[in-house]
Amino acid sequence: MLNIEVVSKKITLQRKLKGMTQNELADKLFVTRQAVSKWEMGNSLPSLEVLILLTKLFDVTIDYLLDGSDIKENDYQQMFMQYPRESVIYQFLNSKDKNQNIKNIFYLLSINERKQIIDQLISRQINLDINLLWPHLSLEERKYLLANLLSKKLDIRLDGLFDLMSNEEKVMMNKHKVFVKKINK
Repeated sequence: MLNIEVVSKKITLQRKLKGMTQNELADKLFVTRQAVSKWEMGNSLPSLEVLILLTKLFDVTIDYLLDGSDIKENDYQQMFMQYPRESVIYQFLNSKDKNQNIKNIFYLLSINERKQIIDQLISRQINLDINLLWPHLSLEERKYLLANLLSKKLDIRLDGLFDLMSNEEKVMMNKHKVFVKKINK
């Protein structure tokens, strides 16, 4: 059964998350501010056409607006089912606890999305603890990351990962250390 109170709270929440006033939302939906106020007070529901516009405007599904389920902040599997992928990844990248949530999202990402995050880490656009990320990387991703970190001489401590590295990765590390020692002499 449809719970009008749940719908009103979600419309209010999403409007505020978008930083919009009731007037601004009304303008975007081609309705009056009074209509938005009635929805948010739980006195009426938007029409189906307006609900569809709301889903596009708020980047949510109609299920999210109409049912009583709330998604936990780190339940990325549910988020990917409810929101556009770009929105979920953006939320993750801008969260304060990326390092704690890397295990909850990284396995859900496509190869290209994973590479984008690794590239952002390499270019210092995001700050992730490599020790926490490392176990979630494929062997190819680890070699790519390691090669970039070593070649760009980024000041990132990799010593703690040595025990987790494959033999090939350990060889890469050792060759780099020998090369650095020769340059510094």
